[in-house]
Parts: sequence; C-alpha cells; structure tokens
Amino acid sequence: MHRFFVAHQVLAQVLPALSPRTLARDSSSEETMHAGMEQALSVALPDKLAHQVRDVLHLGVGEHLVLLDNSGAEFLAAIAKSGRTGVEVEVLERRKGKSESPVRIVLCQGLLKSARFEWILEKGTELGVSVFAPILCRRSMAGLEEAGLAKIQRWQRIIQEAAEQCGRAQMPELLPIRPLLHALNDIPQGALALMPWEEERGKSLRESLEAWASRKGAQLTTLQPEPITVVLFIG
Repeated sequence: MHRFFVAHQVLAQVLPALSPRTLARDSSSEETMHAGMEQALSVALPDKLAHQVRDVLHLGVGEHLVLLDNSGAEFLAAIAKSGRTGVEVEVLERRKGKSESPVRIVLCQGLLKSARFEWILEKGTELGVSVFAPILCRRSMAGLEEAGLAKIQRWQRIIQEAAEQCGRAQMPELLPIRPLLHALNDIPQGALALMPWEEERGKSLRESLEAWASRKGAQLTTLQPEPITVVLFIG
C-alpha cells in the first residue's frame, strides 16, 4: 500500500474527530488505535500529491493509501473523488505506527560527494537513523559547507521518499551543516557516542557497548527508562 507524508495541517481538520480508543493488544503488544467514527472524514490532498496519486501512480476511487503526519501515527484512507480539480480521500482509521526504533540514532556524517552522501541518507533512513547531522571534517571536500537551499531540499526529498518506501511512520530530522567540534559539544548527556577508527587496538566495539550498558544498567532496568540515544560519528 502506498504511503505519503503530508503536512500536519492537512490532517489537522480531522484530528478532533479522531478519538482513538485502545483495542485489545495484538501479538506484538503494540496498541492499535482506531478512529471509531460515525461517518468518514474527507481530506483534500495537496496539489502536488494529488498529481502523484492521480497521474503518476494512477490510483483510482476506492483504492487505499496511508497518510503520515510525522507524529508516529498512520492514517488509513480511501480515495473518494479524483478528477482534474483534485483528489479527496476519506480517512477511515488512525493507528499507531510500529516501525520506529525505541533507540534514537544520530548519525554525524562527514560531508562527501553528492552521490555518496545521498546514498547514505537513503540507506540510513531505511536502517532506522533518527537524525542526520552533516559535519565538516578536515578532509571534507571544499565548498560542501555552503550547500544551497536547492541541495538541502533535495536531501529532504530523498529522506522523505526513503521513509515512505520502507514503511517508516516518522521522517528522520536533517540538521544544518556544522563543524565537527560543534557536534561533539552537542552530544546529549548519557548518550552512547561512537567514533569508529580502523586503527583502534585498545577497545573493541563490543567492549565499548558492554561498558556503556554497565553504566546505564540501573536506568535501563527501571519501568520507564529514558529513551536511549546513540550518536555515531563517521568521517
């Protein structure tokens, strides 16, 4: 089923009527939320998305799709009207997305040539990265720190399309480009920060993970532990 991110305001008009009620837990112990509505709620798709649905994907009346507002919820909808004036869908159900990891992964990636960096954005999104933090390193290519608006928008489109295609309910955040030192200073307290180095001989990745887990052990065994953040630096 096709999935599309839309601006929050697109679904804001129907949110008051979507009063989710918690149903029986499924086999994965995840709560599913349903609308419980007396009548379907109509939403007009933005023009660009309407064009994609109608003219590119050739989806017709009655076909289903999933709308996402980047809150972690998924909105099942069916196409109610489709024509030259636009596309309207009926929101049938609201449910909790199950695809997001409980671990917040921040990828501090040194800037690379466009094609390689865009590949990392795509694959990182598919693998569950929560935040992309482009950083300037000593060996970063000159000029990349001045990425213009068009390039930033392209990066955001790549992230959005990858998130839609791999079934995520939230898009990773894309931070502004900044120097390595700034990224190091912004590591959240209590986070696990990793900087792989091919010549490291003193401590393995496993030993680093075990040492961090030991320090965090008391916190991780509580009933409501704080979210775990992993910050990964790649030059």
